[in-house]
Amino acid sequence: MRQGRIVGGLLMGLAVLAIAQQEPKSMIDFEREDHGWFVLPGADGKVERTTNERDVKGGKYALAYTYTVAQGKFNAIVRLEPESWAQGFRFWVKTDRPTMLVFIVSEEGGERWQVPFWCGHNEWQQVSLALSDFTPTDDSQPQNGKLDMERAEGIGLLDAGALFAAAPEAAAFFGDLRGTRMLWLDDFEFLSKAPPRKQGQDILDDFQRGYLMWFATWGMHITPAAGRMQVEYKQEFPGLLGVARPLPKGILTDTKGLSLTLQIKNTTTLAVTLEEEDGERWLVSRAVGGEDKVETLRFEWGAFTITDDTRGKGDGKLVPARVKLLALIDMGVLTGEAQPANRWQVHMVKLER
Repeated sequence: MRQGRIVGGLLMGLAVLAIAQQEPKSMIDFEREDHGWFVLPGADGKVERTTNERDVKGGKYALAYTYTVAQGKFNAIVRLEPESWAQGFRFWVKTDRPTMLVFIVSEEGGERWQVPFWCGHNEWQQVSLALSDFTPTDDSQPQNGKLDMERAEGIGLLDAGALFAAAPEAAAFFGDLRGTRMLWLDDFEFLSKAPPRKQGQDILDDFQRGYLMWFATWGMHITPAAGRMQVEYKQEFPGLLGVARPLPKGILTDTKGLSLTLQIKNTTTLAVTLEEEDGERWLVSRAVGGEDKVETLRFEWGAFTITDDTRGKGDGKLVPARVKLLALIDMGVLTGEAQPANRWQVHMVKLER
């Protein structure tokens, strides 16, 4: 009898321990009306559930966000009271036009943290985010230098591409994107364990995350692959062919330059440009491609020269700590010296100290 009580007590203790060790889970699959997502007050558009099979990733329903891209309009959806235990997020997303989306977490006191990522044309893409992926927005002053989900008040998705693409002068780079747009979201998960990250301190991008923090100009097709960014294009109209990456504030501080490890199919001239907070742009170019092998190119900051169209916007000095945007541009196509079609495999972007 006593032995039975002991065994029963042990089993109960193990059951309690097993329950305590279960990882918390939270999935929003949009199969129910009470999913919690809504249009950010003051932003444009409407959200509704859709049953269109082409626009549902799993189950019978997905969330559809319809909005208008126009100058002065803000396009974002949000959800309040995210899980305080979350160490990351995973979700499926699709847009009807290529654009750069930004996932944002808002903390108490006005802190905002962000991860920008590229979303291709009508292609479902799974995005997995770790808290370590997030950087503070330019207007935030973090208290402890990291995203703290216990202080998080809300999460959101913003179409950042629509913000600058709606400007009239942007049509030369992105085409005319004004008008009605759509975004679909499905199977949104709060993760109790962060997705693994192995990126070294001086590696700006090794393309291991499964999503791209780069955006592309009109006519460029970019996709994430295993350990690289694939870039393909065939010029069908005059314009700039390039890809660019927004940089976290001050990330180039105390660096001497950068290196690119890439493979370019056809010979061309590649321009690397840097844009500072004051609007000055700096450029260096190099002949690349034409060989079936990966090459590493190194660029010191001292080799960059200011572009004529931005001369006078600032103090005329390249200050790495002030650089906010890195871009790679096919100058050979722009000048008519190279074939109008090409394919790149970008493997790594590394900072040099």
